Amino acid sequence: MPPLRKDAPTIWAQMGRTSHDHRASLGYQEITRAAVEIADAEGVRALSMRRVAARLGSGTMSLYRHVATKEDLIDLMVDAVLGEEPVPPTTGDWRRDLAELARRSRRLARRHPWAIRFRLARLSHGPNGLAELEHGVACVSGLGLDIDGVVDFMNTVSAFTVGFVQAELAEEEARRDSGLSEPEWRVRMGPHVQRVIDSGLYPAFVRIVVEAEDYPDPDVTFERRLGMVLDGLAASLGPSSRHPRAVRPRRQRATLNV
Repeated sequence: MPPLRKDAPTIWAQMGRTSHDHRASLGYQEITRAAVEIADAEGVRALSMRRVAARLGSGTMSLYRHVATKEDLIDLMVDAVLGEEPVPPTTGDWRRDLAELARRSRRLARRHPWAIRFRLARLSHGPNGLAELEHGVACVSGLGLDIDGVVDFMNTVSAFTVGFVQAELAEEEARRDSGLSEPEWRVRMGPHVQRVIDSGLYPAFVRIVVEAEDYPDPDVTFERRLGMVLDGLAASLGPSSRHPRAVRPRRQRATLNV
């Protein structure tokens, strides 16, 4: 795919301008769906316009009439993923609403592991990304926060969720690459772990090996740690959950990653 020009319009500005003659009969949804299927099966590195065209039984140039760059294609893909589950209505309980948003993000990220890195990079400006943004702001709109405080709350929960999912995915990838199950890997590591314990040099490591839960449920762990994050955000509000922050000086425009 050609590199992105700095002055090129975004894919969202381009949509609707595509010619609809017989040479450009493909639609954005069909292209995006095929690209997501490839990325889900083989990872985003396997993605190319040629691969997408082959999956659709079309010529590569027909796709370029709609999507000019890989960056545009990924923008469409990420926004499509964000639209797979409806944004739930707010309940007026900011902790409950942010927690549900985090759970939704985790589900989507685990369903489409390739998408997690792009969620870190920038806010989706597509319709689904913007709807999610509006929902995130609405979750904490009753707290009296200035907009920077709203961004802090949303991005803190988002950063936790992304980090947790990345760790989950990395562990699963390592297990696949090794070809060993978790019990098999522990058996293989056993002699070395015992030597480390016997050395007496690493008491914290010994506590983890001896006292920590052997096979923690990732869902339970996620909920426990998410609760810690929300507790910390609640503490930052002061005695009342509706206590407003002081308005701070304007600074460089923030980036939302929720």
